[in-house]
Amino acid sequence: MKSVCMSFSLSTLRLAFACMLLGVASIETANAQASAPPIGNWVNVNKTNGLVVEQNGTCGFLVNGKAKWSGTCRWETPSARGGILDLQYPMPLQPGHIRWSVIWVNQTTITLDGEAFYKQGN
Repeated sequence: MKSVCMSFSLSTLRLAFACMLLGVASIETANAQASAPPIGNWVNVNKTNGLVVEQNGTCGFLVNGKAKWSGTCRWETPSARGGILDLQYPMPLQPGHIRWSVIWVNQTTITLDGEAFYKQGN
């Protein structure tokens, strides 16, 4: 009787360990699939609007070549296809925020709230 109980306990323990390993592996896979922020210089098709996102988090949005907003960007809720780009800029009482939905179309094209932007240079 003891060997049956011990065998059952070992089988249960092995099953629990295997499930735990699968859970850890799926978490790592999910993290690996999150898209990167859109680092670089981006312009729309008319080249009237531009987005600059630097590796250090500094970013800005340009209209007709002039900075409309500049500050710090955070890459929020990344998924396999994109995420939310939150530009925080200084204001007198509290920081302002502009949030764009970013979707990666390919390595050189993103959409920013549905408008296509194309990567310039490197």
